[in-house]
Amino acid sequence: MNKTVNITDGSGSIDLVNGNYNVSANVNGYENSSIEPSTLNVVEGTNEYSFTISATGTLTLHVTEDGTSSGTPVVGATFIRTDSQGNEYGSVITTNDEGNAIFNNVPFAETDAPLIYYKQTASDGNHEFSNVVSSTSLTTSTFTVEIENARGALRNINLDDANYSGLKISTGTLTLNN
Repeated sequence: MNKTVNITDGSGSIDLVNGNYNVSANVNGYENSSIEPSTLNVVEGTNEYSFTISATGTLTLHVTEDGTSSGTPVVGATFIRTDSQGNEYGSVITTNDEGNAIFNNVPFAETDAPLIYYKQTASDGNHEFSNVVSSTSLTTSTFTVEIENARGALRNINLDDANYSGLKISTGTLTLNN
C-alpha cells in the first residue's frame, strides 16, 4: 500500500504502522533518485524521521562594477544561500578572479522551478553592495545572475585645526578602519 506524505516548508505528517517501507521522492527541481534513506524502518516509539535529497544545478553570481557580463570583475565579494526570511544556510561563497561566486547543487526544473534565495554579505572593501535577500529560479541546469557592485563614491575629507576655526591643516594623513 502506497502512502503519500505531502511536504510543506520541509515537513509533513502521516499515520504509519510499524514496518519497512521503500521511499521514493517527487520533489520539483531535485534529483529524486538521491533521496536518503531510500528505505525506512518505522518502529514503535519513534515518531520523527528525516530525509535528505540533492539537486544538481549550478548558480553563478557574476559580480562586476557595472552589473554586466563584460564589466570589471569584483574579486572577493561574498554570498550565502538563505531562505525567504534571510536565515543563512551553508558556507559563504567568495567571488573568484572572474567575479564569479558559484553555488553548486541548487535545484532546477524546466517548469515550476523553486526559488533560490541568496544575499551578499560583503564586497571587496572598494565597492558598494546590497545585503537584501534576492531570489532567482533555474529553468536550466546552469544559470548566471549579473550583479552590480559599484565603486565606492568619491568622498571629500576635511581636516581643520580644533583651536582655530576654519584653519585648514596643510599636510597629514587620516586612516579610516571599519
